[in-house]
Amino acid sequence: MNAHGPQRGVPAAPTAQGAADRRSVRGVPDELRIVRTAVADELSGIRTAVSRWGRRAGLSADVLVDLLLAVGEAAANAVDHAYRGGPPGPVEVDVQLRRRRSGSVVAARISDQGRWRPATAGAVRDRGRGLPMIRALAAHLDVVATGRGTEVCLELALPD
Repeated sequence: MNAHGPQRGVPAAPTAQGAADRRSVRGVPDELRIVRTAVADELSGIRTAVSRWGRRAGLSADVLVDLLLAVGEAAANAVDHAYRGGPPGPVEVDVQLRRRRSGSVVAARISDQGRWRPATAGAVRDRGRGLPMIRALAAHLDVVATGRGTEVCLELALPD
């Protein structure tokens, strides 16, 4: 295990729903970690776990909706694109509250172990709105694609 959680390819110790959370001393969940198989049937479970965590963490309705849209879209991208042409692998979702000099944020990391599939020349452009949507919602967005997978890291500012 490293400072950021389990190493790539080593699943977290799951609960019955495949999600684990750690509670702070005050009983508020510090973070949420979900490891699921990147298939469409798992997306609703990811959204449900994030929604429950966000409500327990006291996120406002507006921030929670933005978080659900951003995490849901990034996880759906892993389902739709990461493992195309092969068996589905894991999609990992980590969400936590963080304090920054500029204020508190909710940070999310959505990762897979698949391959980035850039748009092909001449492809029909009826899709591809997910990352621009996440960029519009997030105070920060970073997408890193390597030969070992894709990682989407985002932060949503929390109101003071």
